[in-house]
Amino acid sequence: MRPTAEPQIVLLFGRPGVGKLTVGSALSDATGFPLLHNHAVVDLVESLFPFGSPPFIAMRERLWLEAIDAVLADGLAGLILTFAPERTVTDEFLPALLTHTSDGGGSLRLVELRCTEAALERRLTDPSRQRFGKMRDVAQYHRLEAAGVFARPVMPAAELTLDTDELEPEEAARRIATYLRTAPKLYSRK
Repeated sequence: MRPTAEPQIVLLFGRPGVGKLTVGSALSDATGFPLLHNHAVVDLVESLFPFGSPPFIAMRERLWLEAIDAVLADGLAGLILTFAPERTVTDEFLPALLTHTSDGGGSLRLVELRCTEAALERRLTDPSRQRFGKMRDVAQYHRLEAAGVFARPVMPAAELTLDTDELEPEEAARRIATYLRTAPKLYSRK
């Protein structure tokens, strides 16, 4: 059965180490929306193709979009995607994400997580990041940052931005959940 409210696809985005998976898990608990985190998709596709290769890029984006299509077709109330903008994501992906969401009757919600550089460096080295093969090397992060790896694709302005230095994950999730209940429709073509 279709929910009475418009389904919401929440794109929780930010740099590596800002707390996307932690906040996303708490948000899933708060909303009941399933969570599809970035590394679940990356790890699956990377088991078949080298990271950043053309087949990797194509399959990763297809999986993200097909997940959205399936959630909307099944009438779920929403989905949370964690996303780290980086140059192996095509410029066509975000417009396609909006199109798939809108065509499926949903609304795309852009939520950005940020933290200070010091907090990010501390979090990158946390052993919990090893479980999903996340980046854990601060020097590597700075090399990638200097090379402009995180500058593409250019993200549209977030409708909600939270500083994860100042908020515990559960409080950040509560704020996002409250916003989702009251927010106007912004990123929808319908």
